[in-house]
Amino acid sequence: MARLWLLPALLSLAPFTHAACSLTDPSLKVQSYEVFPEQENISLHWKKPDGKAWGSLYSLLADINGNGQVLMAMNGGIYGKDYTPLGLYIENGKKLSPVNRASGGGNFFIRPGGVFYLRGQKAGIVTLDAFKSSKGMDYAVQSGPMLIENGTINWRLKPSASSRKLRNAVGINRKGRVVFMLSAKESNFYDFACYAKSKLEVQQMLYLDGTISKMYQKGGSVPWQYHPFVTMITVERKSLSQ
Repeated sequence: MARLWLLPALLSLAPFTHAACSLTDPSLKVQSYEVFPEQENISLHWKKPDGKAWGSLYSLLADINGNGQVLMAMNGGIYGKDYTPLGLYIENGKKLSPVNRASGGGNFFIRPGGVFYLRGQKAGIVTLDAFKSSKGMDYAVQSGPMLIENGTINWRLKPSASSRKLRNAVGINRKGRVVFMLSAKESNFYDFACYAKSKLEVQQMLYLDGTISKMYQKGGSVPWQYHPFVTMITVERKSLSQ
């Protein structure tokens, strides 16, 4: 079986803090899903074969989960007012949205931004500054900000920050496994990152979205959405032929 490994990247640690972290909200819990690459595949989804967007976890799962193979599903990166990905998006080897290096307001543009990607069964998270080429990428989604890089929390994330939202993210832990995360309650960026680092041993962490975020895990109900999703991420059990 193919294994899923984190590709190493030579990234600057300057924008990140090495200090140990403490939760400002000790009651925070984070729902997480750790991917076991020997048995599972990660995929990204936006549009149906007819070109229409799925728009919701319910619609996506109704179409692709006939055999119950989907183990986890959640919303992907931040999208624009036109309901298209705000940055790089690659699905099945096709670049459907280009990389976005612009400056602006909002979470997406907090530095450093990043890209979560897969080349075959090799997964990585790279800062936007270190991102050079999408060649060979089968899946990729750009978002921001990076919350953790090489085990250190982005110094821009302040414990005293008053903005608390539901938040979801993708990370890679000490074992080199991909971890998907959703805060169980409203949280600021710092606490979300601190929990991932201290409780889940996450070494790389890219924020995906907030407020509207949802996660489905096999055995549970499909969460109700009040807002549409654009891109979504699934983890599926590998077929016996893989």
